[in-house]
Amino acid sequence: MRQPRPGPGIGLDLTVQQELACALRILAREGWRENLSGHITVATDDGGMWCNPWGLWWEETTASDILRLDADGEIVEGEWDVTPAVFLHTELHRARADAAVIVHNHPYYATLLSTIGESPQPVHQNSCIFDGEIAFVDEYGEVGDATEGQWLADQVGDASGILLAHHGAIVTATTIPEACYKATTFERMCHFTYDAIVAGHKPVEVPADARPALKAALRQNTPRAYWDGAVRLLLREEPEVLT
Repeated sequence: MRQPRPGPGIGLDLTVQQELACALRILAREGWRENLSGHITVATDDGGMWCNPWGLWWEETTASDILRLDADGEIVEGEWDVTPAVFLHTELHRARADAAVIVHNHPYYATLLSTIGESPQPVHQNSCIFDGEIAFVDEYGEVGDATEGQWLADQVGDASGILLAHHGAIVTATTIPEACYKATTFERMCHFTYDAIVAGHKPVEVPADARPALKAALRQNTPRAYWDGAVRLLLREEPEVLT
């Protein structure tokens, strides 16, 4: 598929902390929220990670609030504390070089499917970005230390769109723009699946032979365009996010 010419972009260069603060607010708008719950981490070159702080809602976090952690989840820089569930991130980052960004929260439709034991189905073309990368961890377990984090990483395997039974969802990606697009698409896929079930229809998946080409085109064309537009809209209304 032809690659479209770039759009107008954002108009400025963002630091990782600014990108992460924008991602938190964008995804809160897209349904990835449950008041103060949830965390996004971004791996650093030294094996550590950036992370949003415990106790601040995604909608109010600014770039200066972002924490820097070491590989074991200990705070290296930052004013606030880190989530007690940080080991969900430390061990998945350690196990997966491709999981440079990890998004975790309790978005409504993903969490709803997790409570009824249903996996999201690729019923719409955009959901094919997850082709072959969906997992359902159907055993409930808290992640309060590195051992439990390793157990979860083993259950997740190579998946990038994950439901956690009776808990919520995880999305992994290589970049923050990709993570935002995939997380938004994952929750929408869960919404489609649930609505089809409620309507009394078995969800009809995109044909398997069509998915690889759709996946490649989506990965090539959509994350950056989605991200640029979402950031432009955010900064018009909430420019303080960059401070």
